[in-house]
Amino acid sequence: MNLSANIIRFNNEFGIKKTIDIFSEAGFEAIDFNADLQEYYNDSHDEAFYKDLREYANDKGIKFIQTHAPFPSSYDTKEISDRRFEEIVRGMRHSSWLGAEMIVVHPCKHIDYTVGNNREIMMEYNLDFYKRLIPYAKELGIKIAIENIGGSITETPEGLLELIDALDDDVFTICYDIGHAQIRGQNPVEMIKKLGKRIGCTHIHDNDGVHDTHTLPYYGVIDWEGATKAFAEVGYDGNFSYEASMFLDKIPVDFRPEGLKYMARVGRYLIDKIEKFRG
Repeated sequence: MNLSANIIRFNNEFGIKKTIDIFSEAGFEAIDFNADLQEYYNDSHDEAFYKDLREYANDKGIKFIQTHAPFPSSYDTKEISDRRFEEIVRGMRHSSWLGAEMIVVHPCKHIDYTVGNNREIMMEYNLDFYKRLIPYAKELGIKIAIENIGGSITETPEGLLELIDALDDDVFTICYDIGHAQIRGQNPVEMIKKLGKRIGCTHIHDNDGVHDTHTLPYYGVIDWEGATKAFAEVGYDGNFSYEASMFLDKIPVDFRPEGLKYMARVGRYLIDKIEKFRG
């Protein structure tokens, strides 16, 4: 199981290659690349840039296994939504040049799915949205991981599985965000069990149960004993990927590499617990 984290709080402060160095020195095996940063979903960099990054990271023992597409995925205005779709495709292409196996693409949620017949409307909208991404995913050899997002049809395990089943294509997998489960009133441990082997990647972070604080495990209310046991029970062996960068917000920039080393120790501790429960 690879220990991974996103590059928020490092990319802008240190630059991407120094960030790779810092992650390698901290003990990470992978980086969740933020293709949602504008620099990485516009045309600022060419194919050679991304392939050079891939080679540089490989030399440091770092892989780009998963990435994150720009979000939100849709807007009230069709023109803006169409532009975002193009930006997501561009992020997919850049991710493939990095060698990523999957890209996390948020579900569309520009209207409240809980009102009237909006659930059916948003289910159809999302089916159309994701189906239009299939040819690009197949061309680029990359999977699309659909995340459980609050306020969308995927915030419950039932809704997420319904969407995945309706899409019925092996280019799709699930990104399980344990923090989102907690703040949306889902039992994070039970949601792991319900999603089971459909989980292809993770976003690991903690919170106070109300606010999406994206902090480090054990700095919130999530049951990590139960979560690690559930991951073991369903046989999850993909990335253990942090989305806990807000833990670093109050740490002076010069000390953030040390903070990342501590995050790596906590992550390795949790991975070891999963392996122990797996027996």
